[in-house]
Amino acid sequence: MARKVLTFHSTSDRMVIDTGCSAFDSQCSHLTSGNHWANCQFSMFIRPSSETECSGRAVSAGELFEFDMNTFTTMPDYVRVAIRAMNRTVVVSEIRHHLGSHRLGRKIVHGYIVTDAAERLIRVFQTTAGAVSERILSTVLPYIADLDGERRAA
Repeated sequence: MARKVLTFHSTSDRMVIDTGCSAFDSQCSHLTSGNHWANCQFSMFIRPSSETECSGRAVSAGELFEFDMNTFTTMPDYVRVAIRAMNRTVVVSEIRHHLGSHRLGRKIVHGYIVTDAAERLIRVFQTTAGAVSERILSTVLPYIADLDGERRAA
């Protein structure tokens, strides 16, 4: 699994990143795969809608998928529908930053990166129009997904 290696500023806990968006770059502390909650990335494993058992308890089809997806409160419906249609365990990463404070500021979601459990890229959804979001997503992608693995799996 070959993701891009993080480097950090010598005088702070922030990673070195240059997306061209100073607000995003100054807030980005860490990017990774798997379950992760940080300033600019929120990621979770999402179970497929066909999975019906959790901890020995049977549940109806789609219940575990909906439970996992409920943490993504601002996700557009078309992204949710596309992820449901994948019908396999995936990792969904919301790429975002805030204008102003995290509590009172406005959250800008640039998009979602979807990988499989082996960190191979499945799909990128850009949800905010414009070149800034496109640059941010393309810059963070190698830190989250194994792009070499995507080519091997194809």
